[in-house]
Amino acid sequence: MEQVKILTTENDIKKIVNDIVNELKKNEKPIEEKPEERLLTTAEACEFLRCSKPTLHRWKKAGIIPFVRIGSNIRYKQSDLEKLIETKGG
Repeated sequence: MEQVKILTTENDIKKIVNDIVNELKKNEKPIEEKPEERLLTTAEACEFLRCSKPTLHRWKKAGIIPFVRIGSNIRYKQSDLEKLIETKGG
């Protein structure tokens, strides 16, 4: 097998690399950033839903409202509460 030597300059290599990078950028899809999920405390969730703490607790126990446990704290995703309002017609 024959060896082929190619003589090139630093500028030629830079141009090749830039061409490759530009071609890759053409095909690149932008990354969609998801909005940060807001977690509400029990008091905030009650205010958001306009209900009392016992009602919220009852809904939580009945599985009507999903919740997140962070250590010993209970939090509610605002998006879940918004969906609940939409589906229940509140």
